[in-house]
Order: sequence, then C-alpha cells, then structure tokens
Amino acid sequence: MNSSSGRKRQPSQPWHLNQSAAPRLSKKVTVLGAGIAGCTVAAALTRRGFEVTVIDRHQAAGRGGSGNSQAIIYPKLSPRDEALPRINLAAIIFASQYYQPFWQQGLGKQCGVLVLPESTKVAADFRLIAERFNSQPDLVQLCNNSKLSAIAGMDLQAELGLYFPNLGWLQPQAICRQLLAQYQIPLIGADIQKITHSEGQWHLTCSDENLHPPNNSLASESLIIANAYDCLALQQTSFLPVTQLRGQITDIPSNQQIGTLNTVICGEGYITPQHQGSHSCGATYNKGLFTTQVREADHQANLLQMAATDQGLAEAIGAQDPGSLSGRANYRCTTRDYLPIVGPVPDVPQLLEDYGPLRTDARADISKSGSYLPNLFIHCGMGSRGMGYAPLTAEILAGEIAGEDRLIEPELRLALHPTRFLIQDLKKKRI
Repeated sequence: MNSSSGRKRQPSQPWHLNQSAAPRLSKKVTVLGAGIAGCTVAAALTRRGFEVTVIDRHQAAGRGGSGNSQAIIYPKLSPRDEALPRINLAAIIFASQYYQPFWQQGLGKQCGVLVLPESTKVAADFRLIAERFNSQPDLVQLCNNSKLSAIAGMDLQAELGLYFPNLGWLQPQAICRQLLAQYQIPLIGADIQKITHSEGQWHLTCSDENLHPPNNSLASESLIIANAYDCLALQQTSFLPVTQLRGQITDIPSNQQIGTLNTVICGEGYITPQHQGSHSCGATYNKGLFTTQVREADHQANLLQMAATDQGLAEAIGAQDPGSLSGRANYRCTTRDYLPIVGPVPDVPQLLEDYGPLRTDARADISKSGSYLPNLFIHCGMGSRGMGYAPLTAEILAGEIAGEDRLIEPELRLALHPTRFLIQDLKKKRI
C-alpha cells in the first residue's frame, strides 16, 4: 500500500495568488502612516530603488502608537510548533540585527530581556522552550534565581526565567525619524479622508486646505496603508478585523534600588532600565476606552502589574503615589489572531463571489486565483509588538513588491496575509 494513500488531499484554493496583478509603470510609492510600520517599509522600499513619500496626519514621524520614549522587543516563544511563535521567533532574530546601528547611536540599548513566568504552567513551558533551543544560548537561556538576579543587577524572587541576551529597548519615535532622514524620505503632513483609484493612480483626498495639490488630492501609482486602526476608515480596508486598543505606560522615577536595573524585565507587565532618570513600565490594555488622557487608575494598574511580575521588583520600585506619576497613553492596532497584516489588499466583493463555495464546503476545489486591488498594500496590526515585528514584515512586503523571492516559508506567509480573515470567515459561515 502506498504510504501517502491515506493522506487527505489538500484542496486547490489559490486565494493568495494574483495572476492578473496590475503592471507597475513607475517606482513611485506612497506610504500612509509614519509610525514604525510605515517608516520601516518606506526604508525597505527605498533600499530597493523605489521613490517613496510618506504621508501622516502629524507633521513628524512616530507621533501615534510609536511615540513612547522607550519600547521593548518582546519575545513570545512557545514549545508548540504554531504560526504565532514561529513568526515571533523569526521577527526577534531579524530585529536583533536590524536595530544594531540604532543601538550604536544610543537610540536605546541592547541590554537583554528577562521574561519571568506568570504561572506554574508558563514556568513549565519555559523549561520546554529552553530544551528546544538549548543549542542557541545567544537566542535564549533558562536562568535560575541567582543568575536572574545577577543579570538584572538587583534581587528578584522568581525561581526561573528566560533570558534573551540580544534583545533590549529602543526609542521608537527617534528611530522612525532616523529612518526617514537616513534614506531622505519626504514626509507630508496631511489627514487623509479617503482613497480612490482611477487612470492607474491611487488618489488620496485630504482635509488640509493648505496643501497645494488640486482638490486637496495626492496621487500615487502604488500605495501602502500603514496607518494602524485608521485603516478601518478607508472603504478598501474596512473589512479587516482590527481593534483600537488603548494602552498607558507609566514613568517611574529612578531611585537607588531600581536604578541598578540593567535589563528589561517582562512578566505581567514590563519595566525598562532607567533612561533620563525614569523607568518606563506598563502597559495597560483598555478595551473600549478611547482617550489619550493619562489616568491615575492606569498608573495604579501598572504598579500592580510590577508587583505581580516579581515582588523583588515591586520592593525596589518602592511606594509610589499614582497621582504624581507621569506617563503616556495611545492606541495599539490589534488583530483577532495576534498576527500582523501584511500584503496586497483584496477586491472584497469579487473575492467573496469567487470563493463563495467555501460557505457550503470548506474544502471546495476553487481554480480561480484571488482578486486584488491594483498596487494597493497594507502593513498594520502589530499590536504591542511593533518594534519586534515591523522590521521583518516590512522586508517581506517590500521584497514582494520588488518581485524578490519569498523571505519566509509559505505557511507563515499565509498566516500574515490580509485575505486570511475573509477565507476564515467564509469557511465558518460568518459572511
């Protein structure tokens, strides 16, 4: 008997292919959004010879979700062979190299990241992760209490933790600005209200009457949407299941005890080594709350997260008055599967028509390739891991636009694809 005869045949469903891709007549590209997602993809395209312009509603880069003074590269590995941890692994390895020049310029520090378990189950997973990667000590190491305390530079109470020596913290706003300056990428301040396509061009209509283009409109053959949850305001990307999730960070004044901290610590929350006299800690997850006003209750929540992360950490921080603390609040763009959204934007009505049979048979054979809008792409949905994901996903997208070979394996590439949500919803009869 043939050993493969018992295997189920995979149906033909080439929804990710775009056989009728629009020709590109120029190398001019517009990127909508000047956060870490927009600036990394703008830089990646410029390196490939494209002429890139970035548009943002702010007059400077990194003013939205990328505006915190300190951000961390958060590692999320798993002993299980799933798409999320595999993509996170590829991303943090790539990011640790990508940010070397920025660390050398002092825009953060490659001080390592300690991750402490939040439960006994997570501690058991840490042991399995350490066993899985035991030949890669430059990537991750399992540490006991004494080693944790030595690395941290202060007494911790956790019995074990994972140490990622090549990661650290960064200044995201400074990095966004540096990327644009390094590659001489112009930034136009404009609040884009809608986009339309005609005569081979994407026309971006803005509300700013002071702009010189006629009818307050900018035009570009190729367009990348990298404006986080604001993609929902554009008709072409309003189908995406992204959420605007508020987060507040707290700046804790340094003192003699916490001032010795020399690595990032993550657990229930995170805290960074001191920068300009304070430590950044957080962050809250406030679903359904839409204000960037800093709230005392969220400072209290962040302090409680530090205590839950490690009692030794809480003792070093000492008593703090939440009412006297400073911080910053803004929004993440999260997805329902916690993975970024990277790739071409589908022609939703046409794709739903072509792939409608999936509603009655999730394994239906469909010969048609996917239908996609001409030279329109999206790069968003980084959640709280934008500094880790963006360098890799920007390279993936820029490489595909430039016609390069695939950077990651096909299974992982499909896990990032914008059309994945439509296919999933058809199969589950949600649409």
